[in-house]
Amino acid sequence: MSTVSIIRCCSYNYKDVEFAVKEAIKKIGGTEKFFKSGQKVLIKPNILSAKLPEKAVTTHPEIIRAIIRIVKSAGAVPSVGESPGGAVSGAERFWDKCGIKKVCEEENCEMLFFEKTGAVCVQSKNPKNKSLKTLEIARPCLEYDCVITVPKFKTHNLVFLTGAVKNLYGCIPGLRKSMYHKHAPHPIDFSEILVDILAIIKPKLSIMDAVVGMEGEGPAAGKARDIGLIMASDDAVAMDTVMCEISNFNINKMYHLLSASASGLGCSDISKIEITGEKLETVRIKNFKVPPNFLPYMVPKKFAKFMGNFISALPVMDKKKCTKCMTCIKACPMKAIELKNIPKVDKSKCILCLCCNELCPENAVKIRYSILIRIFLFLREIKRLIS
Repeated sequence: MSTVSIIRCCSYNYKDVEFAVKEAIKKIGGTEKFFKSGQKVLIKPNILSAKLPEKAVTTHPEIIRAIIRIVKSAGAVPSVGESPGGAVSGAERFWDKCGIKKVCEEENCEMLFFEKTGAVCVQSKNPKNKSLKTLEIARPCLEYDCVITVPKFKTHNLVFLTGAVKNLYGCIPGLRKSMYHKHAPHPIDFSEILVDILAIIKPKLSIMDAVVGMEGEGPAAGKARDIGLIMASDDAVAMDTVMCEISNFNINKMYHLLSASASGLGCSDISKIEITGEKLETVRIKNFKVPPNFLPYMVPKKFAKFMGNFISALPVMDKKKCTKCMTCIKACPMKAIELKNIPKVDKSKCILCLCCNELCPENAVKIRYSILIRIFLFLREIKRLIS
């Protein structure tokens, strides 16, 4: 049976974090269950963009410090590896801004920039992935004895919630991540790519930073939300399933979790997951806001063309915030953005992958909705406030 531990942790004070991470791992079997002395352990944080830790966009550096020390105390050799989402002008500044570079230097822990470590072309292991026959995975993710995925508790504008499974998408080096959106523009197709990556990497341990999470227009433009938890699991799918329960989000909308569970890669049935530490009913979050722009993705593919005029969304740039840094233009897999007075999206080319929204360092990319969606969102907000 898959196990998920839930431990209270209300601050990023290092002593509090270290205690919570140790307890979380202890309650699912201890370090010896996941790695042994002399083994190489890859720690995979979420470094989505170059944001300060308090913005709740990236895994907090003190969580990473605690994991590095725990791995070393077991006699294993830790490295921290990641490929930030919009690293079009050098990845190191992303690591520096979020504080993880400093922690790695202080803890004498190797940093692996997946853009430079080399990639391995791997055959697809998910028969339901019709978009890609092969995937390019950062070499360390395949060669290390143990991979630990360390996500942030956040919403996501494409897959609703981003957790332990979605965090593995950062194992795709560089701008290949954007190109995969081109091959799989519909959320169901993209979800099968996530399942494929999970099947290939098979992380042994998941540790979630849920001390402060993000709600609303995640994974980069949402609002920080105090949650006060650290979680650990031997099953990335089970971890994310518990995340859904805590945020009161319907698991049936999490295509990648359902597909991964059906393929035997984890458990998405909450009744079959053992929860240790805090009881689930004591940690549920009231009125947790999911991304408001989910409706366009719920249109069945066969109706998408017909419904497009009524249910549509388009990224637009805020003139006051945009610095013309060109990140959105370089990250767009469809080359749908041109720099005029400010960057402008060509609606005929846009596939709504929202890479521009996700990667903009200034949160200058907003989503413009059709009238039908705006009415729906208004009614949903009224319903949420009443309940």
